[in-house]
Amino acid sequence: MRRATRNPLSIRGMTLVEMIVVIAITGVLVALLSLFGRNQIAAYVDTASRAELADAADTALRRIGRDLQAALPNSVRQSGNFLEFVPLHDAGRYRADVGATGGDILDFGSNTDSAFDVLGPTVNIAAGDQLVVYNLGQPGSDVYVGGSRRAATAGNGLSTVSFAPAGAQFPLPSPQSRFQIVGTSRTYECAPNVANPELGSVILHTGYGFAAAQPAGAAWTLGGTSSILVSDVAACTFSYLPAVLQRNGIVVLLLTLTRNGESVTLMQQVDILNTP
Repeated sequence: MRRATRNPLSIRGMTLVEMIVVIAITGVLVALLSLFGRNQIAAYVDTASRAELADAADTALRRIGRDLQAALPNSVRQSGNFLEFVPLHDAGRYRADVGATGGDILDFGSNTDSAFDVLGPTVNIAAGDQLVVYNLGQPGSDVYVGGSRRAATAGNGLSTVSFAPAGAQFPLPSPQSRFQIVGTSRTYECAPNVANPELGSVILHTGYGFAAAQPAGAAWTLGGTSSILVSDVAACTFSYLPAVLQRNGIVVLLLTLTRNGESVTLMQQVDILNTP
């Protein structure tokens, strides 16, 4: 019987020369692809980096603007790279006249008055909150000095607000019988780094006490809590332009973020309503 045999050429493997040729052709193709696709990939990376920076800058400016628009009237003050304000927690109207139904008024002629009725919706007061009446941000009626604020008694759904008289009445009544409940001061600090933007930041300082003089620069020793709002800050400026006649002001915020050679600069103006 005849045994079948295979053709030796049919089972021959790839030679070294053929492997070298395939590798060379593959290298050329990869080089061509990288040559034509490098610009597109770089453009995509740059666009994504700019989008991230723009989103971070916009979010930071919106956060600062939202906080400023909810600040106690006449409490915004700026010194260099430090922007300070007092956040509002609640507000309402106090009883200024007994009327036919009676009730507890806020007596501006007495230094022993320690409570008043709330007209309208009830208010919530957290532990450590302060009661403020007609803050003008001027000597005699300055929340930072203490003339327009008193320690308030905490509680939820309050129709009567109790406070510590501190030995003196409030200096001035509000023409609209308004009062505000506030927390402790807050400060946004610009800490840019032009040479190394990754080390620059905008810092939020909270939980520190009231100070007559605005803390700024190396004098910042009031304690509290500090947290970074946004990083990669190459440039940052705050400016506050208080109005006189309209009792409103404008805060101008300018922020530049830089990362991987890409920079984004955004500016925002915030209208400050200063009617107490």
